[in-house]
Amino acid sequence: MEGMALVLARSAKRVNLPGLVPTPTFWSVRFDYDPSDPPSPLAVVRGFLGAALVIATAALVVAFFSSGHFDTRLATWVGVLWLVWGVLHDVLAVIVQPFLAFLTGQLSGGEDGGPPVHIDLARETEMLERLVADPPPVPHREILAGIRLAEIYRTHQGDRAKSDALIARLRTKYPDAPELRHDFVDA
Repeated sequence: MEGMALVLARSAKRVNLPGLVPTPTFWSVRFDYDPSDPPSPLAVVRGFLGAALVIATAALVVAFFSSGHFDTRLATWVGVLWLVWGVLHDVLAVIVQPFLAFLTGQLSGGEDGGPPVHIDLARETEMLERLVADPPPVPHREILAGIRLAEIYRTHQGDRAKSDALIARLRTKYPDAPELRHDFVDA
């Protein structure tokens, strides 16, 4: 594999075997609270519903074991909470959020804002050229867009001169960018 090196320890006691770091199976969860990133309204509602669901389910179990009979009104309440808990997310994710994204896009004059179904190479090239022509306030985004656009010019369009000119222009504009210090060659 390119970019990997075999590293052996210098002492006779240890041997470092080469190996790739496995990709984690589970997403990481942050437990630290960041007040600058508040939870979404959907997360707050689901939190309240979840807390009510846990309390009602615990009350149903305690009532069953303490009295020996099944309280149908409390069981109905737990069932309704489970139904609302499960359906709320699906209804919001499938119906309400795409409609609001479409409405926001129509009011702002942009695209619908929803996830794209498929972006072909021509559309990606057009979006990147627009981004490089009218750079965002964060230089890093322009640099990454320029690198991807240069890759498209070089590998898909076969225009090495256009690719090199774009990289040269970005290097003169951002001489300290570590992303632009590498040589871009065909793979």
